[in-house]
Amino acid sequence: MTLLDPSVLSVQSTDDLELAATRLGAPNAAKTVVYVHGLLSDGSYWSPVAEHVHRRLGDNITQIAYDQRGHGISGRPDRHTATTLRHLVDDLDAVLAHASGEVVLVTHSAGSLVAAAYAQHHPTQASALSALVIFSGGGEFPEFPSLAAHYRELPRRVQRFRRTRLDAVAVAIIAFLEHRFRALSRRLGSRAPLVCGARRGDPRVLADVLAAYGEFTLDADAAALLRGIPTFVIAGERDRVVPPAQSVRLAERIWADYELVPGAGHSLPHAEPGRAADVIVHALESVERNAIDETLAQAERAATAAGDEPWC
Repeated sequence: MTLLDPSVLSVQSTDDLELAATRLGAPNAAKTVVYVHGLLSDGSYWSPVAEHVHRRLGDNITQIAYDQRGHGISGRPDRHTATTLRHLVDDLDAVLAHASGEVVLVTHSAGSLVAAAYAQHHPTQASALSALVIFSGGGEFPEFPSLAAHYRELPRRVQRFRRTRLDAVAVAIIAFLEHRFRALSRRLGSRAPLVCGARRGDPRVLADVLAAYGEFTLDADAAALLRGIPTFVIAGERDRVVPPAQSVRLAERIWADYELVPGAGHSLPHAEPGRAADVIVHALESVERNAIDETLAQAERAATAAGDEPWC
Protein backbone atom coordinates (compact mmCIF):
# COMPACT_ATOMS: atom_id res chain seq x y z
CA MET A 1 0.00 0.00 0.00
CA THR A 2 1.29 3.48 -0.86
CA LEU A 3 0.27 7.01 -0.01
CA LEU A 4 -1.61 7.07 -3.30
CA ASP A 5 -3.75 4.20 -2.08
CA PRO A 6 -4.69 4.96 1.54
CA SER A 7 -7.17 2.94 3.52
CA VAL A 8 -10.15 4.97 4.68
CA LEU A 9 -11.29 4.22 8.22
CA SER A 10 -14.70 4.99 9.64
CA VAL A 11 -14.40 5.23 13.41
CA GLN A 12 -17.50 5.18 15.57
CA SER A 13 -17.50 7.47 18.61
CA THR A 14 -19.14 6.49 21.89
CA ASP A 15 -22.07 8.79 21.07
CA ASP A 16 -22.45 7.36 17.55
CA LEU A 17 -20.71 10.07 15.52
CA GLU A 18 -18.69 8.97 12.49
CA LEU A 19 -15.07 10.09 12.72
CA ALA A 20 -13.22 10.24 9.41
CA ALA A 21 -9.76 8.69 9.47
CA THR A 22 -7.10 7.54 7.02
CA ARG A 23 -4.64 4.71 7.51
CA LEU A 24 -1.35 4.49 5.60
CA GLY A 25 0.64 1.29 5.64
CA ALA A 26 -0.20 -2.27 6.61
CA PRO A 27 -3.09 -2.53 9.13
CA ASN A 28 -1.25 -4.98 11.41
CA ALA A 29 2.21 -3.42 11.48
CA ALA A 30 4.41 -3.77 14.54
CA LYS A 31 4.31 0.02 15.10
CA THR A 32 1.57 2.61 14.62
CA VAL A 33 1.77 6.40 14.55
CA VAL A 34 -1.49 8.18 15.42
CA TYR A 35 -1.75 11.90 14.65
CA VAL A 36 -3.91 14.45 16.52
CA HIS A 37 -4.41 17.83 14.85
CA GLY A 38 -5.12 21.17 16.50
CA LEU A 39 -7.91 23.73 16.25
CA LEU A 40 -9.38 24.71 12.85
CA SER A 41 -7.39 21.95 11.18
CA ASP A 42 -8.06 18.33 10.20
CA GLY A 43 -6.23 15.08 9.58
CA SER A 44 -4.88 16.28 6.23
CA TYR A 45 -2.59 18.65 8.17
CA TRP A 46 -0.29 15.67 8.70
CA SER A 47 -0.12 14.54 5.06
CA PRO A 48 3.31 16.10 4.29
CA VAL A 49 4.80 14.60 7.46
CA ALA A 50 3.22 11.18 6.85
CA GLU A 51 4.62 11.18 3.32
CA HIS A 52 8.16 11.75 4.61
CA VAL A 53 7.79 9.04 7.24
CA HIS A 54 6.36 6.66 4.65
CA ARG A 55 9.26 7.26 2.28
CA ARG A 56 11.70 6.31 5.00
CA LEU A 57 9.88 3.40 6.60
CA GLY A 58 7.32 2.25 4.04
CA ASP A 59 4.73 -0.26 5.16
CA ASN A 60 6.83 -1.32 8.14
CA ILE A 61 4.60 0.97 10.17
CA THR A 62 0.99 2.10 10.15
CA GLN A 63 0.06 5.79 10.22
CA ILE A 64 -3.42 6.93 11.21
CA ALA A 65 -4.68 10.51 10.96
CA TYR A 66 -8.24 11.52 11.79
CA ASP A 67 -10.55 14.52 11.79
CA GLN A 68 -11.72 15.46 15.27
CA ARG A 69 -15.47 15.86 15.68
CA GLY A 70 -16.75 19.06 14.14
CA HIS A 71 -13.63 19.29 11.95
CA GLY A 72 -13.00 18.15 8.39
CA ILE A 73 -15.49 15.50 7.28
CA SER A 74 -16.07 13.95 10.70
CA GLY A 75 -19.56 14.00 12.15
CA ARG A 76 -21.05 17.05 13.83
CA PRO A 77 -23.07 16.70 17.02
CA ASP A 78 -26.63 17.88 17.39
CA ARG A 79 -26.77 21.66 17.64
CA HIS A 80 -28.09 21.44 21.20
CA THR A 81 -25.36 19.04 22.37
CA ALA A 82 -22.39 20.42 24.28
CA THR A 83 -18.99 19.14 23.13
CA THR A 84 -16.69 18.49 26.06
CA LEU A 85 -13.02 17.61 26.33
CA ARG A 86 -14.14 14.16 27.44
CA HIS A 87 -15.80 13.71 24.02
CA LEU A 88 -12.47 14.45 22.31
CA VAL A 89 -10.65 12.09 24.67
CA ASP A 90 -13.09 9.26 24.03
CA ASP A 91 -12.84 9.91 20.28
CA LEU A 92 -9.07 9.51 20.51
CA ASP A 93 -9.55 6.27 22.42
CA ALA A 94 -11.83 4.99 19.64
CA VAL A 95 -9.18 5.84 17.03
CA LEU A 96 -6.41 4.19 19.05
CA ALA A 97 -8.45 0.98 19.05
CA HIS A 98 -7.54 0.71 15.34
CA ALA A 99 -3.79 0.89 16.08
CA SER A 100 -1.58 -2.18 16.24
CA GLY A 101 1.70 -2.99 17.97
CA GLU A 102 3.74 -0.24 19.61
CA VAL A 103 1.87 3.07 19.41
CA VAL A 104 3.46 6.51 19.06
CA LEU A 105 1.02 9.40 19.57
CA VAL A 106 1.89 12.62 17.70
CA THR A 107 0.09 15.88 18.51
CA HIS A 108 0.17 19.48 17.39
CA SER A 109 -0.87 22.62 19.26
CA ALA A 110 -4.16 22.14 21.16
CA GLY A 111 -4.00 18.46 20.21
CA SER A 112 -1.50 18.14 23.06
CA LEU A 113 -4.31 18.99 25.49
CA VAL A 114 -6.30 16.05 24.13
CA ALA A 115 -3.33 13.78 24.83
CA ALA A 116 -2.93 15.23 28.34
CA ALA A 117 -6.63 14.82 29.06
CA TYR A 118 -6.40 11.27 27.71
CA ALA A 119 -3.84 10.52 30.43
CA GLN A 120 -6.30 11.87 33.01
CA HIS A 121 -9.42 10.06 31.81
CA HIS A 122 -7.88 6.84 30.42
CA PRO A 123 -4.71 6.34 32.50
CA THR A 124 -4.42 2.60 31.82
CA GLN A 125 -4.61 3.01 28.05
CA ALA A 126 -2.38 6.10 28.10
CA SER A 127 0.33 4.31 30.07
CA ALA A 128 0.43 1.67 27.31
CA LEU A 129 1.59 4.25 24.74
CA SER A 130 5.14 3.60 23.59
CA ALA A 131 6.07 7.24 22.93
CA LEU A 132 4.58 10.71 22.63
CA VAL A 133 5.69 13.48 20.24
CA ILE A 134 4.34 16.97 20.91
CA PHE A 135 4.79 19.77 18.38
CA SER A 136 4.11 23.31 19.66
CA GLY A 137 2.10 22.14 22.65
CA GLY A 138 1.64 22.92 26.31
CA GLY A 139 -0.04 21.65 29.43
CA GLU A 140 -2.62 24.41 29.28
CA PHE A 141 -4.43 26.41 26.58
CA PRO A 142 -2.18 28.13 24.00
CA GLU A 143 -1.38 31.66 25.15
CA PHE A 144 -1.64 33.40 21.73
CA PRO A 145 0.67 36.25 22.78
CA SER A 146 0.26 37.95 19.40
CA LEU A 147 -3.52 38.32 19.88
CA ALA A 148 -5.09 41.27 21.64
CA ALA A 149 -6.35 40.44 25.15
CA HIS A 150 -10.04 40.82 24.21
CA TYR A 151 -9.64 38.09 21.55
CA ARG A 152 -8.09 35.73 24.10
CA GLU A 153 -11.00 36.31 26.47
CA LEU A 154 -13.68 35.72 23.85
CA PRO A 155 -14.06 31.91 24.23
CA ARG A 156 -15.01 32.21 27.89
CA ARG A 157 -17.44 35.07 27.23
CA VAL A 158 -19.02 33.45 24.18
CA GLN A 159 -19.54 30.15 25.98
CA ARG A 160 -22.10 31.80 28.25
CA PHE A 161 -24.37 32.24 25.22
CA ARG A 162 -24.25 28.60 24.10
CA ARG A 163 -27.55 26.70 24.30
CA THR A 164 -29.44 29.87 25.31
CA ARG A 165 -31.61 32.24 23.32
CA LEU A 166 -28.34 33.92 22.28
CA ASP A 167 -26.83 30.73 20.86
CA ALA A 168 -26.94 32.20 17.36
CA VAL A 169 -24.81 35.12 18.59
CA ALA A 170 -22.16 32.74 19.91
CA VAL A 171 -22.17 30.85 16.60
CA ALA A 172 -21.82 34.06 14.59
CA ILE A 173 -18.87 35.31 16.67
CA ILE A 174 -16.96 32.03 16.40
CA ALA A 175 -17.74 31.76 12.68
CA PHE A 176 -16.37 35.28 12.19
CA LEU A 177 -13.17 34.46 14.07
CA GLU A 178 -12.70 31.28 12.05
CA HIS A 179 -13.22 33.27 8.84
CA ARG A 180 -10.46 35.68 9.89
CA PHE A 181 -8.03 32.87 10.67
CA ARG A 182 -8.88 31.08 7.42
CA ALA A 183 -8.25 34.22 5.39
CA LEU A 184 -4.87 34.60 7.10
CA SER A 185 -4.09 30.92 6.51
CA ARG A 186 -4.85 31.23 2.80
CA ARG A 187 -2.71 34.36 2.51
CA LEU A 188 0.34 33.15 4.44
CA GLY A 189 0.20 29.40 3.75
CA SER A 190 2.51 27.35 5.99
CA ARG A 191 3.78 30.61 7.57
CA ALA A 192 0.33 31.35 9.04
CA PRO A 193 -0.07 31.24 12.84
CA LEU A 194 -2.73 28.58 12.32
CA VAL A 195 -2.88 26.45 9.16
CA CYS A 196 -6.56 25.74 8.64
CA GLY A 197 -8.16 22.67 7.11
CA ALA A 198 -9.97 22.68 3.78
CA ARG A 199 -13.46 22.65 5.32
CA ARG A 200 -14.94 25.06 7.81
CA GLY A 201 -15.47 23.66 11.27
CA ASP A 202 -18.72 23.43 13.20
CA PRO A 203 -18.86 26.78 15.04
CA ARG A 204 -20.80 25.27 17.97
CA VAL A 205 -18.16 22.58 18.45
CA LEU A 206 -15.41 25.18 18.14
CA ALA A 207 -17.08 27.40 20.77
CA ASP A 208 -17.42 24.49 23.19
CA VAL A 209 -13.91 23.17 22.58
CA LEU A 210 -12.30 26.59 22.97
CA ALA A 211 -13.99 26.99 26.34
CA ALA A 212 -13.05 23.45 27.41
CA TYR A 213 -9.41 23.97 26.43
CA GLY A 214 -9.34 27.25 28.33
CA GLU A 215 -10.39 25.52 31.56
CA PHE A 216 -8.00 22.59 31.24
CA THR A 217 -4.70 22.22 33.10
CA LEU A 218 -2.53 19.12 33.22
CA ASP A 219 -2.94 17.70 36.73
CA ALA A 220 -0.25 16.10 38.89
CA ASP A 221 -1.42 12.51 38.39
CA ALA A 222 -1.48 12.80 34.61
CA ALA A 223 1.93 14.52 34.61
CA ALA A 224 3.35 11.68 36.69
CA LEU A 225 1.88 9.12 34.27
CA LEU A 226 3.35 10.91 31.25
CA ARG A 227 6.80 10.81 32.86
CA GLY A 228 6.74 7.06 32.29
CA ILE A 229 6.30 7.51 28.53
CA PRO A 230 9.26 8.56 26.34
CA THR A 231 8.17 12.01 25.22
CA PHE A 232 9.64 14.52 22.78
CA VAL A 233 8.52 18.17 22.87
CA ILE A 234 9.44 20.31 19.86
CA ALA A 235 8.84 24.07 19.76
CA GLY A 236 9.36 26.76 17.15
CA GLU A 237 11.53 29.71 18.12
CA ARG A 238 9.08 32.15 16.49
CA ASP A 239 5.83 30.50 17.56
CA ARG A 240 3.19 33.22 17.99
CA VAL A 241 0.49 30.84 19.26
CA VAL A 242 2.25 28.66 21.83
CA PRO A 243 5.35 30.54 23.04
CA PRO A 244 8.42 28.31 23.52
CA ALA A 245 8.33 29.02 27.27
CA GLN A 246 4.96 27.29 27.42
CA SER A 247 6.38 24.18 25.76
CA VAL A 248 9.38 24.28 28.10
CA ARG A 249 7.06 24.24 31.12
CA LEU A 250 5.33 21.15 29.76
CA ALA A 251 8.62 19.39 28.99
CA GLU A 252 9.89 20.07 32.49
CA ARG A 253 6.71 18.80 34.14
CA ILE A 254 6.68 15.48 32.26
CA TRP A 255 10.48 15.06 32.00
CA ALA A 256 10.41 15.12 28.20
CA ASP A 257 13.23 15.66 25.75
CA TYR A 258 12.98 19.21 24.45
CA GLU A 259 14.11 20.81 21.21
CA LEU A 260 13.79 24.43 20.08
CA VAL A 261 13.89 24.80 16.30
CA PRO A 262 15.52 28.11 15.27
CA GLY A 263 13.39 30.27 12.98
CA ALA A 264 10.40 27.92 13.08
CA GLY A 265 6.85 29.07 13.79
CA HIS A 266 3.75 27.37 15.13
CA SER A 267 3.12 25.15 12.10
CA LEU A 268 6.51 23.44 12.03
CA PRO A 269 5.07 20.02 10.99
CA HIS A 270 3.46 21.66 7.96
CA ALA A 271 6.25 24.10 7.07
CA GLU A 272 9.13 21.70 7.74
CA PRO A 273 7.66 18.21 7.33
CA GLY A 274 11.08 16.61 6.86
CA ARG A 275 12.27 18.00 10.18
CA ALA A 276 9.08 16.80 11.87
CA ALA A 277 9.46 13.36 10.30
CA ASP A 278 13.00 13.14 11.70
CA VAL A 279 11.62 13.51 15.23
CA ILE A 280 8.91 10.89 14.66
CA VAL A 281 11.38 8.40 13.17
CA HIS A 282 13.70 9.04 16.12
CA ALA A 283 10.80 8.30 18.49
CA LEU A 284 10.06 5.06 16.62
CA GLU A 285 13.71 4.07 16.82
CA SER A 286 13.75 4.75 20.56
CA VAL A 287 10.72 2.48 20.92
CA GLU A 288 12.64 -0.29 19.17
CA ARG A 289 15.73 0.25 21.32
CA ASN A 290 13.64 0.19 24.49
CA ALA A 291 11.99 -3.05 23.38
CA ILE A 292 15.38 -4.67 22.77
CA ASP A 293 16.71 -3.44 26.12
CA GLU A 294 13.65 -4.79 27.93
CA THR A 295 13.97 -8.17 26.19
CA LEU A 296 17.63 -8.40 27.23
CA ALA A 297 16.77 -7.35 30.79
CA GLN A 298 14.08 -10.02 31.00
CA ALA A 299 16.52 -12.65 29.71
CA GLU A 300 19.12 -11.58 32.27
CA ARG A 301 16.59 -11.73 35.10
CA ALA A 302 15.46 -15.18 33.98
CA ALA A 303 19.07 -16.40 33.79
CA THR A 304 19.82 -15.02 37.25
CA ALA A 305 16.72 -16.68 38.68
CA ALA A 306 17.76 -19.99 37.11
CA GLY A 307 21.29 -19.68 38.50
CA ASP A 308 22.90 -19.66 35.05
CA GLU A 309 26.41 -18.28 34.69
CA PRO A 310 26.69 -15.23 32.40
CA TRP A 311 28.34 -15.81 29.05
CA CYS A 312 31.96 -14.71 28.74
